[in-house]
Amino acid sequence: MEQQQQLPADIETEIKKLPVGFRFGPPERDLILNYLINKILNRPLPSNAIKDIHFFDFDPDQLPISKFSGYCKENQAYFFTHQVVQGGRRTTKSGHWKASDSEEEPVLFKDGKTVGFKKKFVFYSGDQKTYWTMREYRVNQDLIPANAPNKMIDSYVICKIKYKDTSEKRNRKFIAKRRMAMLK
Repeated sequence: MEQQQQLPADIETEIKKLPVGFRFGPPERDLILNYLINKILNRPLPSNAIKDIHFFDFDPDQLPISKFSGYCKENQAYFFTHQVVQGGRRTTKSGHWKASDSEEEPVLFKDGKTVGFKKKFVFYSGDQKTYWTMREYRVNQDLIPANAPNKMIDSYVICKIKYKDTSEKRNRKFIAKRRMAMLK
């Protein structure tokens, strides 16, 4: 029998350490500059909001998304992983993440400098598209010092995962339109 990797046991402990009302949702450039680069260079992180796991060992419904609900947006979580697969698919035990765009998008700093790249994925269980989406962020190698001791630059990424139920989104739009109509 194959042994499944265990999720970090300290997730709930770390969440309890966060300030009351804290919502983790940094801008993409800050996610790369303050978390990914520091992780690659083995520097302290601003917080322990992003957990380090072998992301692709799990199907999205096996990830502890609900444990992040206290400080992330609903149905959303962030993970570091170094199990990056080149190409469009990232395979799990019972499905795969398929790139929804053929190209990576640059993540820009305020001055227009590229700090990293993002790629969007959708999870397929077999051939069935699901409501799980993922954005994978990687750093622009030009920002890492040439003498950096860590050689994880090419393979270390942040995965931002979200369960996106479109019926829920439609309901929110309907309610918002109704409220706007009532204000007129």
